[in-house]
Amino acid sequence: MAGRTPTRRRLKRPQPPIYNGIINTDEDKNNDFVCPICFDMIEEAHMTKCGHSFCFKCIRQSLEESNRCPKCNFVIEKTDQIFPNFLLNELILKHRQRLEERKRVKLDQPNGMRLTEFQELMSHEDDNLDITDVNLMLEVLYQKKTRLEADSIAAQNQILKEFLQHARRRKQEQLDKLMGEVSVLDEDMQRVQEMVTSHQSKYQHTGLDMSRVLNGHDPPSQATSSDTSSTSLVPVKIEGRTDSPSEGFNVSKNVSRYHWLNSTLASRRTRLDQHFDDLEKCYFSIRLKEFGQTETHSADSLCEFTDSLTKFTKYSGFRPLATLSYASDIYNGSSIVSSIEFDRDNEYFAIAGVTKKIKVFEYGTVIRDAVDIHYPCSEMACNSKISCVCWSSYHKGMLASSDYEGTVTLWDAFQATKSRMFQEHEKRCWSVDFNHVDPKLLASGSDDAKVKLWATNMEHSVACLEAKANVCCVKFNPSSRFHIAFGSADHCVHYYDLRNTRQALNVLKGHRKAVSYAKFVNNQEIVSASTDSQLKLWHVSQSHCTRTFQGHINEKNFVGLASNGDYVACGSENNSLYVYYKGLSKQLITFKFDTVRSVLDKEKKEEDANEFVSAVCFKGNSNVVVAANSQGTIKVLEMI
Repeated sequence: MAGRTPTRRRLKRPQPPIYNGIINTDEDKNNDFVCPICFDMIEEAHMTKCGHSFCFKCIRQSLEESNRCPKCNFVIEKTDQIFPNFLLNELILKHRQRLEERKRVKLDQPNGMRLTEFQELMSHEDDNLDITDVNLMLEVLYQKKTRLEADSIAAQNQILKEFLQHARRRKQEQLDKLMGEVSVLDEDMQRVQEMVTSHQSKYQHTGLDMSRVLNGHDPPSQATSSDTSSTSLVPVKIEGRTDSPSEGFNVSKNVSRYHWLNSTLASRRTRLDQHFDDLEKCYFSIRLKEFGQTETHSADSLCEFTDSLTKFTKYSGFRPLATLSYASDIYNGSSIVSSIEFDRDNEYFAIAGVTKKIKVFEYGTVIRDAVDIHYPCSEMACNSKISCVCWSSYHKGMLASSDYEGTVTLWDAFQATKSRMFQEHEKRCWSVDFNHVDPKLLASGSDDAKVKLWATNMEHSVACLEAKANVCCVKFNPSSRFHIAFGSADHCVHYYDLRNTRQALNVLKGHRKAVSYAKFVNNQEIVSASTDSQLKLWHVSQSHCTRTFQGHINEKNFVGLASNGDYVACGSENNSLYVYYKGLSKQLITFKFDTVRSVLDKEKKEEDANEFVSAVCFKGNSNVVVAANSQGTIKVLEMI
């Protein structure tokens, strides 16, 4: 320790004092504008070489007395070594303006002078306040409290007023709508009552009381039936003659007719109750659409709804007529039926699928057989799995098929021979369709994003439509030679006029996934199916769908789609067949296929089954549906 030189501790330079001794307050923030010499707001800010700013007069006077900076003792040799601080001057000017604005706002407030006086009283450092000062303070506070309470109540009342006005406006709109609906209902009820009264007065000589039948009462007794003179049901006129009471039905026949009519009405009432909300929406959508256009209501829209109501309540289930099998043998685990089609006369139907075979059955023979062991009248073998078949509308026995190799084949179905093959598609061909007006024209759609048009008497395609994505289905307008629709993986249905293929007539957008089927309900409406579990009904001249059908499940497979004009049938991935009426969104009836196991799959549980309905077809415009599932089971069903 003796040889070491003691180190000199460096003294810290004391920090400049804070103005008023307050740190991190509003006053501390305003110290940026305070001159360290005069302790007032800087006037004409000038800055020294060391970076400190002062009032011009203050720093000039300080340098005359000492050549050092008042803040840091930095030597400043000459008085001209100070420079204007323009940025600080601008900030000080803005700060002064803000202060003036605050003062002006305070003075503009109610009781501004009293508030100023109150602030001055409260700013006194001593407690020498007399009773007058305290009373003044209380008066100012009471007035301020009263004004704030009044303003708060006024704001609450204003909000309440606006709420009540908005609520009344909405309820008034609902009331107007309800009044309009009630008016339409009253008018239609009067019109229907007139028709019922006219019917009762026209057929009043039968033994049944029509009012009792329609109200669901018990059948009348024989004595009551013979003695009654009330209006009742009668036989229909035949060749201008109406049977007299003595020549009409006897009492037993009347009672039998009563039971039949009562059971029919009961079943229809049940379906009416089940779908009342949908029917109500359908009724008002039809009637109020006309109500918004004209002041008077015609009977046309009421007849339109009556027709919809009749068709919707007409069927309540299915009656199986026959069961067929598409499977080649019991060991074949894959027997998916991909397509079912009836010929032009609805006498034969063809079934095709992944077994590479097309089987043709005669409908009359199938439903007459007492045992469900049916043999095809013709069978054709293909080189690849078949995706679609279609009959010609003109040539009896001419059948077209498309397969997974992209080949379109023309067949003589009754001779089981090929008449022509078209092999221009580069990928799997999903769909083929004959034109209903031109007997030689047919079209096909493929995964190569092309729709090709063919002529039965030519070897090569006659035209081609280029799509932007895979084409999954193609269909001609049933009453036009030139109009065609196809569904694509771009989630749209494209509608074209073949006389101008540069641009589509309409692109129907609304599905969330690929469109797997597109069928014409009539020459103006198209129904489409997609793997988004929805069917959509479109008008060819409108871009938005007119109705969406939901209820079935379809997320990954082709489940079939068919229409007979009024009803739309499709398959589902829960192994069920769904039928919709085109006027309502919910399913009308369903049919569940039984789970059929092959020899190799008998150990699987029911919940592990992945069966789905894969193909559907109506027999013309009738109520007969032929459907098949992924196990190769085909059902001929009648809607009842």
